[in-house]
Amino acid sequence: MNTSTPIRYSLSIVATMLAGCGGSQPPIGAPGATPQTSRIAAPADRGKSWMLPEAKNEDLIYATGGCGGVCILSYPDGSMIGTVNISGSVQGACSDTQGNVFITNDTNVLEFAHGGTSPIATLTLPGSNATGCSVDSKTGDLAVAFSGNTSDIAIFPQASGTPATYDTHLLTIYCGYDNGGNLFASGYGNGDAPGISELAMGSPGFSVLSVNGQLGHPGQMQWDGKYMTFEGITPKDIAISRLRISGSVASIVSTQRFRAIGGDANQSWINDNRILIPYGAHGRAKFVGLWKYPHGGSLLNRIRHLGKLATIWGVTVSVASSR
Repeated sequence: MNTSTPIRYSLSIVATMLAGCGGSQPPIGAPGATPQTSRIAAPADRGKSWMLPEAKNEDLIYATGGCGGVCILSYPDGSMIGTVNISGSVQGACSDTQGNVFITNDTNVLEFAHGGTSPIATLTLPGSNATGCSVDSKTGDLAVAFSGNTSDIAIFPQASGTPATYDTHLLTIYCGYDNGGNLFASGYGNGDAPGISELAMGSPGFSVLSVNGQLGHPGQMQWDGKYMTFEGITPKDIAISRLRISGSVASIVSTQRFRAIGGDANQSWINDNRILIPYGAHGRAKFVGLWKYPHGGSLLNRIRHLGKLATIWGVTVSVASSR
């Protein structure tokens, strides 16, 4: 279970140092890529929240850690649509099938309606240092990774009320539901090795899985429509591994790496046939890249101008209900 604060920050920095990436990182936007950029620069890092009127009618990218809290951009081109000013430690992001967005904020989770600038709900965690989150597409239950005394996953039934809590038996960072209501957590196990733990549908608790194959430093876990995926955020080896889960074993079916990334990555988001990954050098992910998924290949778009002091910790795509 999680015992230190802030875990997400320290593990990312330690992982980078251990990998020896110091000054040897390839430059942002490696040769051969022809990325686009967002058309409108973000406002100052702190200020009033704002949103363009047309935002509610289009799909949106929410990028945490920029624009004084959260940058909101059009999907997939990355034009600035709005910002939400949030105080405190803003880290992970996830969304549900209705376009509602959940932002982890230390001891709380803030829920926003699609295109909204004020929270429609604030959920309180029985601990601190909230990181990743995920919504069960069938039940609407919201799972959140956090640091607690005896637990590190909180599940809010239908994203409301008082959560049930669980110990994953890992140093958990992110979590994700598959299409069957099974919840998976990524983190560090014995000897600081990357690990995966599962709360199977109907099970009373998490079980650590055996992994066939090599995983990178743990990042996002997400259902891609066919497989459960594990994001490796290891410097110079950022990848998405597609997993086949059988009993207590997770086997890597395939691993996709992405061109033109320099430095570290943070929490990614898969949306249909594209993936968004925050990345940047020296532990500071100040860009959001867009690639084809699952094929990878060349960078399709590099979104920048997300605030002078921005470190983008996570991204999600909120789908407009009117689409």
